[in-house]
Amino acid sequence: MIGHSKFIPFIVSLVIATGCVADALAQTVSTPVVGFSKVNLPTGTVYLVPGFVKAPVFSGSSLVTGQSFGVSGLTSGSFNESNYNDRPNYPKFYVEITSGAYEGYSFDINSNTGSAVSVSGVPAALNGTTVSIAIRPHVVLDDLVQGQIGLVDYDSAVNMPNPDGTTTTRFYASGSWIAEDFSTPAGHTVVYPGNAVALSSSGGSLTTTGVVKSTKTAVPLYSAAVNYVGQMNPSSSTKINNLQIAAPLSPYLDGFNTFSIDGSMTTVGTYFSDGAAVLDAGYSPLDPTASDAVNSNFGFAVSVSSDTVWIMPSLLTQ
Repeated sequence: MIGHSKFIPFIVSLVIATGCVADALAQTVSTPVVGFSKVNLPTGTVYLVPGFVKAPVFSGSSLVTGQSFGVSGLTSGSFNESNYNDRPNYPKFYVEITSGAYEGYSFDINSNTGSAVSVSGVPAALNGTTVSIAIRPHVVLDDLVQGQIGLVDYDSAVNMPNPDGTTTTRFYASGSWIAEDFSTPAGHTVVYPGNAVALSSSGGSLTTTGVVKSTKTAVPLYSAAVNYVGQMNPSSSTKINNLQIAAPLSPYLDGFNTFSIDGSMTTVGTYFSDGAAVLDAGYSPLDPTASDAVNSNFGFAVSVSSDTVWIMPSLLTQ
């Protein structure tokens, strides 16, 4: 899976503003940093990473009980997945842990009572502990194209790898997306934090908006798939040495590729790990001063020999 080619510049514009967001629970959440990012798309394929998250509808402390997070003041059933007829098979909200040993881990909300939201996959070590959380709506494919210019119906498409190695394909149509059958609405397809989509188009531009994520992000990496991932930095490139991705990779076995952003998907860099530091294609430690980087809003591909989790660092620590 696991070069150097012509590089075509792209444009990214980021405007930052601050504001207070009142959540749906009649509480006040922390003041987010919001903005927008414009990305020029080449003809061909690129790995595109949504650089923003959505503003939280709740943030605060929560007692973890089994697979539930305690949150007071809820309307019973307000987060139940079955309530959202516009998005069958996809959750609308997720819980993100925002501090502590599990900072950055997130869990889809399946349902809720008046005092707790129910999820799955919570580590047993969190049971009985109190953690800081944020509840956010998911970023979905429709969010990527709200400010699009130049995408062509049934010509532009995205591929998204699944944990089992299969691929989900969505086609752009009439300002939204449809499934592989060319008829089922699929604009509500979730793009999880730190994940990329392989976007193929005849060129154009996207303008995405949202909240700049200031916490770590836990990004699952699956052995059965080639994982499309990327740094959630909407304004500047991130050096390879700042990704903090060496630790979860099996030494001298797992690796990742970066690619050109001219649409040709030419391999620009190949990297491995010794378990502590990133290695170059020749298995030598990447020089600490190396300029090797991942472009903002664009992703890279990771292959792993066993399922693991990359803890993407917060933008505030880079």
